[in-house]
Amino acid sequence: MRMMTIICRENLESTILQILNNVGVKGYTVMAGLGGRGQSGSVSEHSWNDRNVSFMLALEEQQAMSVANAVKQMYDKLLESTPGEEVPLKVFLQPCEVIL
Repeated sequence: MRMMTIICRENLESTILQILNNVGVKGYTVMAGLGGRGQSGSVSEHSWNDRNVSFMLALEEQQAMSVANAVKQMYDKLLESTPGEEVPLKVFLQPCEVIL
């Protein structure tokens, strides 16, 4: 099993949700209104726009790869449509063991 964390700007949330639905992901946790600093700049949790959202998903290996591939395709399309700009999207994948 794998734990996937997706962090993106709030304006990408609906696209990520569509991907999760299309791949058949049944459960996930969403945290909205997040701030932070990274490669695409600073985001304040106190701002009314340009905040981050984070998704946490515990997935079997095959489904994790399906989600990762779909998000990568979305990322590539965003890169093409905004050349020279950093896309505010990161995906992290790590081992996950359910203990309860």
